[in-house]
Amino acid sequence: MSLPASHKCPQEYFEECLNFLIEFEHLYNFPNTDILIENTLDKIDIRGLEPVDVLDESFTLANFLCNDYLNNLFFKLNRLEINNMEFVADTDSELLVEAPISQKKKHEIFYLAKEIGRICKDVNCNTVVDFGSGLGYLDQQIFMSNRLNVLALECNESHYAGAKKRQRKYHQDSRQNVKFIKHTVTEDSRTHIAEYLKDKFDARSFSICGLHACADLTIDAIHLFQKMEDARALVIMPCCYHKMKQTRAGGFENFPLSKRLKILYDTYEGFKYLKVPFLRLAAQPPNISQEKMENLVFSLLARATLQLYAHQRNLVLKRKKRKAVRFNTSQNDFSSYLKNAADHGFYLTHKDNSDSGTPVFNREELLLSWRRHSRDTFKRAAVFIALQNRLQSVFENFILYDRLLYLRENGIHNCVFKRIVNEKISPRSLALIARK
Repeated sequence: MSLPASHKCPQEYFEECLNFLIEFEHLYNFPNTDILIENTLDKIDIRGLEPVDVLDESFTLANFLCNDYLNNLFFKLNRLEINNMEFVADTDSELLVEAPISQKKKHEIFYLAKEIGRICKDVNCNTVVDFGSGLGYLDQQIFMSNRLNVLALECNESHYAGAKKRQRKYHQDSRQNVKFIKHTVTEDSRTHIAEYLKDKFDARSFSICGLHACADLTIDAIHLFQKMEDARALVIMPCCYHKMKQTRAGGFENFPLSKRLKILYDTYEGFKYLKVPFLRLAAQPPNISQEKMENLVFSLLARATLQLYAHQRNLVLKRKKRKAVRFNTSQNDFSSYLKNAADHGFYLTHKDNSDSGTPVFNREELLLSWRRHSRDTFKRAAVFIALQNRLQSVFENFILYDRLLYLRENGIHNCVFKRIVNEKISPRSLALIARK
C-alpha cells in the first residue's frame, strides 16, 4: 500500500514493524484456535473490565487508553497505520453481465472491469489477459463495458468448461473477443501467453488482470509483468496471503519479496514471526463492526475449548468439512455447539497414529471445561478480537508495501495500491495497479 506518514524510508518502517511484531507476538503468532493453550488472554494486561460491557456495540478500546498496556500498543500501532484510502462509488453505470452470483461478486466484477478499462485506455492497450478467470463473468463484463479483447486463463477444468458453456449460451457476440484457455499460470508462462495472444488476437501489447488472485498468483503476475516487455499494465486484486507456498525451512517462497525486507528478515529472525498466522490475520476481513461481538466471542472460545480438550489428551482435532459448525445452529449455546461439532463437524485422532481405538468426545468434560470460563475470560476474548481487528490493516500494509518496493527495486516506479471496491461489501478491496 504505502509508507506511513511517520516514516521517511522503507528501512525505518520495516524495522519498526518488526520490533512491534516481536513485542506483541502474543496477539497473533499462533492459530486463534490455540488461545487457551497459549494462555493468550492472560497476557493482555488490562484491568478494570469488571463493570464494562465489552459486548455492547458502543464499546471501544479508546476508553482504556489510560491503561499502560494499551497506551503503549496504540502509540506504536498509530505510527504504523496509513491513511485510509476512500472508495469512490459509481452510480451512473451498471453491471452488464446477468449471472447467478452474489451481490458481493457483482460489485467486485463491476468495479474491477471499470478500473481495467480506465487503465487500458491510459496505456493505449486493447487486450487483457485475465489470470484465474473462473467462470468468465469478469471477462464478459470487461468486453461488454470496454470493448476490449480478453484472453481468459483458468486452470480448473470445471470452471474452464463452464465458462465456455456460458459463452455459447449467453454471450455469442463475444466469441471473437473473449477467448478461454485452460492453462495454469506460473512464473514461467510468458512463452505460452505470448503464443496465445498472437494466435487468438494477433496481439502483442496487453495488460494483466485478476480478481482475487489467490496466494502466489499475484506474485506470478508481478514477475510476468516485470519480465514481459509487451505487458503494459497490471491490475490485480490479491488475497489469501496465508496460502502462499512454503519452503522446507518453514518460510515462504515469495515473502518477503523486496531486497530491503529480505535483509531485515534475516537480521530480525523473521521466520519466528512472519508465519502463517501473521499472513492469515492480514487476510482477515477488516470490519468486525458488522458482526455482533457476542457472536464473535462465542465462536472464538467455543472452538478454542475443543482445541484445548484435544491438546490436553495428546489428540488431534480434525474437521470433517470446511465449515465444521454452522454458526446459526449453535445460537451461542455451547451444548448445541458441542452436539453439532461432535456429530457433524469434527473428529479426534491420536497424535502418534496408534491403533488404540478411535477417541471420542467426552461431552460432560467439555461442558465442564466451558463452564470454567470466567466472565473475565469472555471480556478479554472480546478485547483480543478488537485488537486483532486493529492489527489487520497494519499487517496487510506490511505485506503489500513489500510488493510495491520489489516493483520499484526492479525499475517499475509507477505502481500503487488503490481501493477500488467498498470494503464493507468486499473485505479484499485493494488492487495493485502498475504501469510501464
